[in-house]
Amino acid sequence: MKKKIFLASCVLLLIAGAFWAKGYYTARYVASDFYYVQVPEGEPNEDSWLVDADGVKQVKGKAYDLIGYNAQGEDRELHFTQTGSAGDYYAPGTFLKIAASETIVVGVETVEKTAVPPAALNRLCSPSTPQ
Repeated sequence: MKKKIFLASCVLLLIAGAFWAKGYYTARYVASDFYYVQVPEGEPNEDSWLVDADGVKQVKGKAYDLIGYNAQGEDRELHFTQTGSAGDYYAPGTFLKIAASETIVVGVETVEKTAVPPAALNRLCSPSTPQ
């Protein structure tokens, strides 16, 4: 009888763990919304290094910290990096479509201005909008 209770408890723990893992994976790695940003016109496009939390150089690249807007015009702070040299960085004025999960950016692609939803474009082009 004790073996059956122990086995049932183990199965229930395994099922609960699987549900928790699926929720974590979905919240962390599955895009929940798309945001649109425009790389600021004054953004310097020169070689730089990505650094870790201690300030130690890791790889050549550039970190972007921008405000993005979804199709409804709602804003969100977005943090992402582009590795490589200056030629690999996004040119000033470029529009980007950012796939974001609840916690992190999971994808970045370059889009034309015409592909940006009107609500997001209005927020991006308004003079009072911070970038």
